[in-house]
Amino acid sequence: MKKGFYSLLFFAIITVVSAQEKIKYFDLNYTEKKVENSLYNTIQFLDSREDTSGMGIVRVGTLNKEATVKPNGSFQSQLENLLSKINDTNASQNNLLFQLRRLKFVEKAGEGKEYGYIFFRANLFSINDKIYNKIASIDTFIVVEAIDVTKPLMEEGNNTIVNFIKSGIVIKPNGISSLSMNEIMSIDSIEKLKIKVYNVETYTNGVYKTFMAFKAQIPDYTLFSITFEDGEISEIKAKNRKGKIKKIRSDDVYAIVNNGKPFISALFGYYPLVKNNNDFYFIADDKLDFVKGQIVKNSSIFSNTEYVYSPTLITSLFEIKIDHVNGKFMRVREMKN
Repeated sequence: MKKGFYSLLFFAIITVVSAQEKIKYFDLNYTEKKVENSLYNTIQFLDSREDTSGMGIVRVGTLNKEATVKPNGSFQSQLENLLSKINDTNASQNNLLFQLRRLKFVEKAGEGKEYGYIFFRANLFSINDKIYNKIASIDTFIVVEAIDVTKPLMEEGNNTIVNFIKSGIVIKPNGISSLSMNEIMSIDSIEKLKIKVYNVETYTNGVYKTFMAFKAQIPDYTLFSITFEDGEISEIKAKNRKGKIKKIRSDDVYAIVNNGKPFISALFGYYPLVKNNNDFYFIADDKLDFVKGQIVKNSSIFSNTEYVYSPTLITSLFEIKIDHVNGKFMRVREMKN
C-alpha cells in the first residue's frame, strides 16, 4: 500500500514540476571601466513593448526545453544598477528616460550548431522639467551562432543594451527633438504620421523592390504585368529603364500595388495587404521552425512534451504585421483551425 502511495506521490510531483513554466532570467551587468564625465546620474524606465509578458523564448537544459526570457527582478532596478556601475563619481545630476520598444530573444537549432536572434529597439531621452529630448535611438537585429547559443545570446543582449546606454550618457540634448510624455507613449502613431503609405487613401500602382520605396510610395517599376493562377499572383514582368521587359523574381520584390490593391511578397508567394488600426497585416504560410527543441505532444508520464528533430519543412498559417520602422514581418498569431 505504501509503495503504491509513494509512486502516486512521485508521479504527482513530476506532473506539477513539468507543468511549471520554465524561465530564463535576463540580467544587466557591467564590469568594465567606468565612464568619465557622464551627463546623467538617474534613469527612468518606460516599457512600450506590445507584449510585456516576456522577452522571447530560448532553450535550456539537456533536453533543450523552451524557457521564457524574463528580467531578473524589476527592469527599472536593473537599469538603475547598471547606470551606477557605468558612471564614475563625477556624473552630472541630470535625468534619463529609457524607452524600451522591443526586446526579443529567439533561439533555433540547426545542423551541428544553434542560432540565436535578438530584436532590440529603444530610445533614450533627457528629462528637463517634463520635457523629453531624444538623445539616442537604436533599432537592431543581431545574430549569434554557437554550439550552445543561450549563454552567448544573453551576453550579447546585455552588451548591446550596455553600449547603447554608454554612448547616450555623454550626449547633450539638442532641444530639437522635444516631446511630451503623452507623445512618447504614442511614438508609433507619431512616426506613422511621417510615413506616406500610412497616410494615403489610394496607393500608387507599381512594383516596389524595398520597404523604403513602398513607404514613400515611389515604385521601382510602373510599367508591369501580373499573371494570376487560381486567383493568386504567379508571375510579374516589368519594363526596365532600357525598355526591356523582364521577369521579376519574388525575392527582388517587397510589395506590389495592382489596380490600387497592395500585395506583399513573402516566403511562399504574394499576399493581399489589409490596413487595420493604422497597421498593415497579411495572412500567409510561414515556417513553423520544426527543428531540435520543437515541442511535440506525447503521452509520457514524466512530461507532457517530447523533443525531437525533423528536417522536414513544416508550415502553418499566420497573421503577420508589417513593422512600420523597418518593414520587417512580425507574427501576430497562428491561425488555428
